[in-house]
Amino acid sequence: MRQKLTYVLLWVLSAVGLSYAQELTITGVVKDSDGTPLPSASVVVKGTSHGVATDLDGKYSIKVPNNKTVLVFSSLGAKTVERTVGANKVINVTLQDEAQQLEGVVVTGYQEFDRSKFTGNAQTLKADNIKMDGVVDVGRMIEGRAAGVNVQNISGTFGTSPKITIRGGSSIFGDTKPLWVVDGAVQEEVVPLTFEQLASGDASTLVSSAISGINANDIESIEILKDASALSLYGARALNGAVIITTKGGKRNMKTQVNYQLEESVRMVPTYSQYDIMNSQETMDVYQELERKGYFSLSSHTQGRYGGVYNIMYRAIDTYDPATGKFLLENSDAARAAFLRKYEYANTDWFKTLFRPSLTQNHTVSLSGGGENASIYGSIGFFADPGWTIADRVHRVTGNLKTSYTLSPNVKIGILTQGSIRTQKAPGTFARKENTVSGGYDRDFDINPFSYALNTSRTLRPYDDNGNLEYYRYNYAKMNILNELANNYIDLNVIELKLQGDLEIKLAKGLKYNFLGSVRHVKSSSEHSITEDSNVSNAYRAAETTIVRQQNPFLFTDPNDPEAIAKVVMPEGGIFKLSENNLQSYYFRNALEFKRLLKDVHDIKIFLGQEYRHTDRDNNNFTGYGYQFNRGGTVFTDYRAVQKAIDESNPYYGKSYTKERGIAFFSQGTYTYDNRYVLAGTLNYEGTNQLGRSRSARWLPTWNISGRWNASNEKFLENNSTISNLAFRASYGLIAGLSPASNALPIFRNAVMERYRSGDKESAIRISSLQNSELTWEKVYESNLGLELGLFKNRLNLSADIYQKNSKDLIDYVNTSGIGGQRIKLANNASMVTKGIELALDTKNIKTDNFSWSTGINFAYFNQEITKLSDEPNVYNLVRDLGGNVLGGARNTLYSYDFIGLSDKGMPLFNLLNGSTAYQDINFQSITNILSYLKKEGAVEPNITGGLSNTFRYKNWELSALITVQAGNKIRKAPQYSVDYNDLSVFPKEMRNRWVAAGDEQTTNIPAIPSKRTITELGENTLRRVYNAYNYSSARVVDGSFVRMKSISLSYTFGKEVLDALRVSNFSLRLQATNPFLIYADKDLNGQDPEFFRSGGVAYPVTSQYTFTINLGI
Repeated sequence: MRQKLTYVLLWVLSAVGLSYAQELTITGVVKDSDGTPLPSASVVVKGTSHGVATDLDGKYSIKVPNNKTVLVFSSLGAKTVERTVGANKVINVTLQDEAQQLEGVVVTGYQEFDRSKFTGNAQTLKADNIKMDGVVDVGRMIEGRAAGVNVQNISGTFGTSPKITIRGGSSIFGDTKPLWVVDGAVQEEVVPLTFEQLASGDASTLVSSAISGINANDIESIEILKDASALSLYGARALNGAVIITTKGGKRNMKTQVNYQLEESVRMVPTYSQYDIMNSQETMDVYQELERKGYFSLSSHTQGRYGGVYNIMYRAIDTYDPATGKFLLENSDAARAAFLRKYEYANTDWFKTLFRPSLTQNHTVSLSGGGENASIYGSIGFFADPGWTIADRVHRVTGNLKTSYTLSPNVKIGILTQGSIRTQKAPGTFARKENTVSGGYDRDFDINPFSYALNTSRTLRPYDDNGNLEYYRYNYAKMNILNELANNYIDLNVIELKLQGDLEIKLAKGLKYNFLGSVRHVKSSSEHSITEDSNVSNAYRAAETTIVRQQNPFLFTDPNDPEAIAKVVMPEGGIFKLSENNLQSYYFRNALEFKRLLKDVHDIKIFLGQEYRHTDRDNNNFTGYGYQFNRGGTVFTDYRAVQKAIDESNPYYGKSYTKERGIAFFSQGTYTYDNRYVLAGTLNYEGTNQLGRSRSARWLPTWNISGRWNASNEKFLENNSTISNLAFRASYGLIAGLSPASNALPIFRNAVMERYRSGDKESAIRISSLQNSELTWEKVYESNLGLELGLFKNRLNLSADIYQKNSKDLIDYVNTSGIGGQRIKLANNASMVTKGIELALDTKNIKTDNFSWSTGINFAYFNQEITKLSDEPNVYNLVRDLGGNVLGGARNTLYSYDFIGLSDKGMPLFNLLNGSTAYQDINFQSITNILSYLKKEGAVEPNITGGLSNTFRYKNWELSALITVQAGNKIRKAPQYSVDYNDLSVFPKEMRNRWVAAGDEQTTNIPAIPSKRTITELGENTLRRVYNAYNYSSARVVDGSFVRMKSISLSYTFGKEVLDALRVSNFSLRLQATNPFLIYADKDLNGQDPEFFRSGGVAYPVTSQYTFTINLGI
């Protein structure tokens, strides 16, 4: 027995010795595509966890069992390469950068194309190259990066979407936003908003971004599809282009890597030096003129709607102090002057009071890796913003898990789970209302901190001399902004979850079946709390005198007894408003793809498929009056509060829902001959329940035909040392989109009709939209010619495209005889033509072992003309900030009252109908011959866009900068002039040059402050229209062109010695400045941001931000 054991032991020892004898040592160097050594690259024996990392010089040494071993070489941001050992003892490998790999592949969301066989216009952006640290909305990152893509940051508040248009948009009255597609599935919007709604600052804009729940650190690449060929498979949903997002995934046969990224950002507090606003001393000088002209009196300030420092003064004069036996302020000229003097020199900095340089943090922990038959990528992100102002705060948690499995050589599956939870606080906001009579927008109780700082007198103070909150009069009630923000706020909660799966089955050689299924659920809840201590609630209770009762619109007047005294209907408690928006979407796609290469020259690709879309949206809203926040939520409701709301067409509860269903069948074929000539065609057939019931309206075939000539593959250019790549593209096709009238059934809304006698009202049902039986898709016939040129081994790459989009069957407002219930009906009647050019140039200027310099330039221009339109806009539709639409002009063109100077009394004068200058001819609602006297200024959206990026690398250092350009548009300056001045008013510095005495009209265009006597003589409403006409005149229009330093970043990547000491695989630090300054803007803007609409509500401008980033890999 012992002898047998000895033999076994000898056999084992000999086997072990033999295995060690056969073990090989392999060495080599791993480099990137430019020949630079790659430190920390992974070298792993395939099928095992045995591996090493390269050193600072890219060198490695690894022991392998035998010469049949397969080594897997990988690195973050590079394509994985496999090599069999064989007889080699030295294996040197070059890893192609994934950016270059991505540049060679076009991802459309349906398929992936070799770029040399792609006939459309698409631009690939690698996330690592465009990411701006501290910026959480992906849509803002593509600004200045792609030719023909315009990004306007009309609000910088978290959750609000920037306005993005591709190639100038294709609809007149409809949506111009591109389609968002994430990992192959369309990302539906929770609340679809128009441009006007997006710029409103209303609370609904907080959930306007379709991608706010996606962590930017999870994104691998972004593809922007522009022309009809690139968009062909999206057919009837591709009217305005598409943005395709591909998220990160794991890599097979790669060691598991854990990465942590921290971004800490600080935003600068605005300063008054940036804006054209008077200081408190200058403001008090204007107040004294207002006082001389009859604006201020004891009754107006103690019983009027608004009152600032004079209200505080008159309250002190009228308040008796029993402790001293005196009034708080002696009613004498000297006492009043001394009292006002301390406010004259207050010069309150509301920006410092309401804003703070808070530290924003964005943490992301990710894990990636894979084995022989599986890969995984997972991440958890936490974003915390304590608030740029004292009124807002955001917390967001994101989670992402993406796995793929090879079940057999012919079957692969992928599973994706994405989720996010967001809690957000914002200032209490009521919806903005349009005043079409006198012009402008009104918003009750606007407490937006940015708007407040710009629109509130600097003579006012947040605290009195004793350190207590100091109140003034606003809407007949006491007001202090610090108190109001603490008692009037919105709490927003958003939960989003997406589950997605894909299946690939190889059915035969060159033939495979693909399935994609996606389920997405979003639930948002907005709770607007207005406590009993707020100015809003107190305004509902302001009834101290008969005059106040007669004037206060927040009191209730019985419509059945209009002569009765107005009553308080909310004597206790406050208001609680709830708005819930929910989205449930399903997307399923089945596709067959056939690929075959015949005789090495005939490349055939056929793609057939079917998809189904199912989207449900619902909104629930509720307004409760008399909710007692300070008494445990006890409700004390006066039924007349509900009646008041109903009488004013503000229902206290409501529910709405939309159910969208869509189905599409698509086919696409591509034929390539010898990798030189490419011919492609697409045919789609799509239907939706959102349009008319007739088959011709609801169903639409879309198509495209395109071609490509890879001239650089011709023999006459085959060995050309200068031209590395030369290709020509051409395409023509039809794409489409849903119209603004996307309802198959009539829509009725409740309303209250006003009658001739004030106070006479009756309930009514208003026809919002007639039955949509024949209205159909808006269509675009687009042609595109493209050139791709690479020189000097592709160190210089140029892309140039020219295009023409003929938009047909666009929605129009058509005047009818009124038969059917509406005089103005929606019809597919309008047309528009857009012609443009796009240029993109990428260069590698210098490339050495230690230094490189690369540059990216893009430029785009388009010309747009509405060629058919029946709509008859009124004056206000054309002169408002957003512009209007007129035959022969571009979409959203701005018009103005033609200002011709001041009268000898300092009143504005305009060239009106038939040369009239009479004030009674100023009518914002007029539609008669208005183009004969309104002045055409230009489009409000830029038709010239561009970007310039430079990246410098020296050893481990990297410096990059991005400059963006927008031009060709006009901007309306913020309205500043009125006849409703009070001692809360703020005045621009240009008012120092206002008309004061006869003769000043020869030297200034700034109108006088009209006296109360003048207002009485000319009529208050008439003069209000005159001054609003000045706000909307040619005197208040500036050039919207600007050049912005968008971002500057400096980073350092640590070398192997530090990595080894820390036992990490990568470690880098970066400093980045985002929106640090404007290089150029019209000086007449006087600090007004050329992108931002001062709409108030929840909207803030995009401000300068400075971010420090740590990236650590294990």
